[in-house]
Amino acid sequence: MSLLRNSQDRFCIFDPVSLKKTSFKVEGSSRCVTVDYARAQTNTFLSGDFDGIVRLWDIRQPRRPASVSEAGRDVLHKGATFSTAAISPDARFVCAGSCAISINKKKRKRTKKSLPSKRRRGVNDVDNPNADGDDDSSNDDDTSPAYILCWDTRQFGRPLYILDDIHSDHVNHVTFDPSSNSHRLLSCADDGLLCVADFDAANDDRLIEVFNAEGQINYCGFLNRLLPSESPSGVFAFDNMRSHFSAWPLTPADAPEGFETPPAWRRLTAPKMAKVLLTATSLPGQVVGSQPAVCLVSTRPMKEDIRLSIATPQGSQLLAKHRLFKRTPEPVECDPFYAEFLSVPEATKSTFDLLVVGRHSVNRMEASLSK
Repeated sequence: MSLLRNSQDRFCIFDPVSLKKTSFKVEGSSRCVTVDYARAQTNTFLSGDFDGIVRLWDIRQPRRPASVSEAGRDVLHKGATFSTAAISPDARFVCAGSCAISINKKKRKRTKKSLPSKRRRGVNDVDNPNADGDDDSSNDDDTSPAYILCWDTRQFGRPLYILDDIHSDHVNHVTFDPSSNSHRLLSCADDGLLCVADFDAANDDRLIEVFNAEGQINYCGFLNRLLPSESPSGVFAFDNMRSHFSAWPLTPADAPEGFETPPAWRRLTAPKMAKVLLTATSLPGQVVGSQPAVCLVSTRPMKEDIRLSIATPQGSQLLAKHRLFKRTPEPVECDPFYAEFLSVPEATKSTFDLLVVGRHSVNRMEASLSK
């Protein structure tokens, strides 16, 4: 597996062990805003452009895309753009989320929308005449819906599904379940909702769970991304300021009707010293016992160091912090904006690997849960 980042018209591919970089220039029609890679098919990655174009790439021949879809230009309202995209672990499905825009030119000022208590949930196929977003339920306030488009990569020219009734505001992040045999998608938006959709299910059953964070959500993820052979136990979300953390358990397949979130999950919070949250993962039972526990990676507003924290129902605490650059008379702005766990701690004193990407550097770090 290689690591990937992009800067406007250039991709940089990093060896995950040595961090040796290979970069190449690509020609696109607009700014690239998102990249993702297929975890089980490590030669495939995708890029999503600002103007609605999604491209699939083969890392062995990276100078020319393997497939291109311009369907976003045909589906999205004028002025709407893709803000996030993801590819399933087996490279079977690609999904992209869009922003929501005002479609009434006479009403430029946007008003704050309250979270709905009850909302109809649906999925439109591309052949549905209402899939263009002109139905009466989506545009009561002259705002276009936020779309999530899904492609089957074997027929990449045309979207397989258009989900236009899941989120009512900007879709900020989408990610697939890391389980190699799953096609579940997690999405979050400014409407405060986390939605789990299953593309292996029938149309009427595709939306399987909805969680309300009661505030705008910037980032979300499945909690045990490091254990692809197991189904995730829960999901997490960060608010738009990256300072508030929430987590929910996924409903077990054998759960009784009316299953509610156990109180222990509601008590999971980030420590006060974790100001800018970057990522999270669940900890295995042999480390923390039967209670849910989450390891958090964060930085501080000055963005000079990386901080490791643990959150349990009994409370949260900062475990360690590491300065990415030595202090100098003129501070270096490392500006970390992305982090990912490369391995999972198997015991309290065991070490694990962490990837941290900043504006000017890519760092592979060794960490431990012991102080």
